Amino acid sequence: MSENRLGVPHEYRMATTRIAGLAVTILLLSFGALLPIWKDKEFAPSSKLIGSLLVIGFCLLVITGAARAGTLVTAQGITVRGIVRRRRLPWAGITRFAKVPNPNAHTGRAAPAFLTYAFRADGRKVLLPAVDDKHVLVDREVERLNALLAERRGDTD
Repeated sequence: MSENRLGVPHEYRMATTRIAGLAVTILLLSFGALLPIWKDKEFAPSSKLIGSLLVIGFCLLVITGAARAGTLVTAQGITVRGIVRRRRLPWAGITRFAKVPNPNAHTGRAAPAFLTYAFRADGRKVLLPAVDDKHVLVDREVERLNALLAERRGDTD
């Protein structure tokens, strides 16, 4: 396999340290939100318990969803897994991949400067999670994905 080839299947996922940071942040924020409820004497113990279970369940949903989120490249196409939603894009439905500046990059050092999108045949674009400059070399990966797209679609140019 040459250096520019992308092995299939190939998975792009969020770095474990970023998931751990997200988990700590979410748990601290949820504890901060639950503390006033637990200290307030007007709430019944059952209400406190139900509220706590709902908040903890939501936190676990977000954390496990973030850990599962990513981009999977297979022989059939691209599977994009978000926190809740999963999208399958067949190779025939993709026109190209491109690196795009992140409009929210100014929000902090944790935000990637560039994101990668798959452009669909109907003109819409789909964000590819974990294919950004915080996780991979974006230019190289976009080149590899476009080469794989040309190979899968049978383009010779």
